[in-house]
Amino acid sequence: MRIVSWNCAMGFAKKRPLVEALRPDVAILAETSQKHIEETDAPFKAWVGSNPHKGLGVIGFTNRAYMTHAADALLPWHIPFSVDDLNIIALWAHARDKDLKYVRVTHEIVSSHADFLSSAPSLIMGDFNSNTVWDHEHPGRNHSMLVERLHGLGLQSVYHRANGVGHGAETTKTYFHTKKLHFGHHIDYAFLSEGFPGSLAIGKHQDWLMHSDHMPLILDVAET
Repeated sequence: MRIVSWNCAMGFAKKRPLVEALRPDVAILAETSQKHIEETDAPFKAWVGSNPHKGLGVIGFTNRAYMTHAADALLPWHIPFSVDDLNIIALWAHARDKDLKYVRVTHEIVSSHADFLSSAPSLIMGDFNSNTVWDHEHPGRNHSMLVERLHGLGLQSVYHRANGVGHGAETTKTYFHTKKLHFGHHIDYAFLSEGFPGSLAIGKHQDWLMHSDHMPLILDVAET
């Protein structure tokens, strides 16, 4: 099964062929409109957000067993769902207020869904808007602590597992602030259950930067 995650930076209707060319079974799409998700002809679709023009959407393109799960609407933004035997949390870590934003939001989401993430093969994937290099900005609920919490639930970053690098030492960037190559950061992740086979590719800036400041993550996981 192929799962693609991409912060498409709005305008998904025009960019949909780019996603479809990756041949995903499931697409996780940050910064997309409710309308563009709902008008998609697909077996499964879900959207969440406070601004109908800019939220988080999920599209299941292929015929599989999909099921949505309850989520706290006050935590922006995430969609818990299952595809066949894989539990997934689609994520766009946004800001609710001065205190609850970005990695702090993700800590709350993980706490709310700890049983969901540990009860079956699981994945949390999307735009986390966080990295260990900013730990000092989030005392008590930083990125390194999040990595440890997910590890305690049996999940590891597929990129870091495959490349043998620590968080904060990534050589591949997933986001380029203001689309400038020298402002690159690694803030998009796929944390997958340990022992569950998966391979991850990251879109190249030469192909994607003209469309968004984020590069897509393309995750292939074994069929159960």
